[in-house]
Amino acid sequence: MKKIKMFMGAVLCMNLLTLSGCDRVVQSAVVEEKDQTEQKNEEKKETVQKTVAEQVEAPETYQTTIQADLRSADREDKETPMKFTLTADAPVKVPDVDAICLKKVKRLAIPEEEQNKIKDTFGKGQPMQEENDENEQAGIYTVDGLTYRYSYVKSEQKSDVEELEFRIAKFIFDDCGDMTLASNEKKEREERFQNYIKAGSGQISEKEAKEKVSGLVSGAWEIFESSSKELTEGSTTLEKDDFIFERMIDGVPVNYVRETSLPVNEQALEWENEDGTLHEGQPEGWENEVLTMDFCSGTLQSFLHRNPIEASNASDERLFLLPFDEVRDIFEKTITLQVMTEDRNRMISVDGGSHYRYPSIDAQSAEITITKVQLGYMCMPDSEGSDTEAVLIPVWDFYGTWTSQEPEYGNGEDGLVMGDVTMDDAGVPLLTIDARDGSVIQRIQAGWAASMDSKDIK
Repeated sequence: MKKIKMFMGAVLCMNLLTLSGCDRVVQSAVVEEKDQTEQKNEEKKETVQKTVAEQVEAPETYQTTIQADLRSADREDKETPMKFTLTADAPVKVPDVDAICLKKVKRLAIPEEEQNKIKDTFGKGQPMQEENDENEQAGIYTVDGLTYRYSYVKSEQKSDVEELEFRIAKFIFDDCGDMTLASNEKKEREERFQNYIKAGSGQISEKEAKEKVSGLVSGAWEIFESSSKELTEGSTTLEKDDFIFERMIDGVPVNYVRETSLPVNEQALEWENEDGTLHEGQPEGWENEVLTMDFCSGTLQSFLHRNPIEASNASDERLFLLPFDEVRDIFEKTITLQVMTEDRNRMISVDGGSHYRYPSIDAQSAEITITKVQLGYMCMPDSEGSDTEAVLIPVWDFYGTWTSQEPEYGNGEDGLVMGDVTMDDAGVPLLTIDARDGSVIQRIQAGWAASMDSKDIK
């Protein structure tokens, strides 16, 4: 908010002026100052009353192409630069609200009402064959010729995972693609596909998916991402529809982040001292809420709800948000530094268990594509190390994909080959920027490589 300083001018009447003349001068000055005051107050009022969209002045689409030769003293090949390309033709999502305020959040247990709704809705009144498991409540349902597994994991401590799941018992085989299956597994898969089709309605729309979630889980939800693809086994082909949801709090989304992409530090996995002492992993970061639903030919394949939260006001004060142009400039200046920075500040690794960061500093090339830019909330621990209480702050997430050509040794032969490393999962922000002051938040240091193919260097 602009600070408006006003200076009141003093009007001195000299003895040489007549009384009537002085009166006229003073009257004129007072009227002028009064008019200016009213005008500036109206301008201030208008600024305060701007909506979030008017405040950030973001375009509907973020478009850019940046190409650069990146050099670093830390590169093994100091003479040859990395060929860097950033492209964007991405929608910019801004909440349609008057203001964004700070919120407090805390972890909740999944209410019994939701558990019962899930069992009643997807179990369709069929009895559950309970399983004996010390760590979870679990059981098997047989519905429309399909075998489902229900499970509820209750967090013993507030920091533990709280999870409710209802899914096809062997759903992992549905999406196996070209994976080699035994003949009996192929037969089971084709029979399952046929049962999906018999029980289902074909394709599930986003509207239908939102309506289903609204009837099952409390709170307001929007679809972060949806996708469809065909699955085939033998002579049977069906449509699979996947939906990722994000919680809405007073009209503002809690930005989704793919769970395997949350921060991993050097001690996140088991680690060993020089004396051989083995330590348990110490992962960092807030366990985000997850809500997903997948359907095959309109029939449920899987439902997952993990780590629900409850929000309350931390402050009623509307937050100042930087204009999008400033945020965009910060992103474009910072993203190349992320690629060329060693260790902790490098972008993302191939998987959550890897200490190698990609695109690596020695990559021959890196191509980054921004797929979505979204203004929303991000959970920040309320105190250092807290994983039970957090505050929600407004951030810009720049979601995207990347491919890099990485040097590696192949097949035990001498010399390097170049490996194409690709990350193309939904929900991975390549950079997160605080919407209030433009500071960069490095919350992604792990990711998932969808493919990795090698070829000889020419």
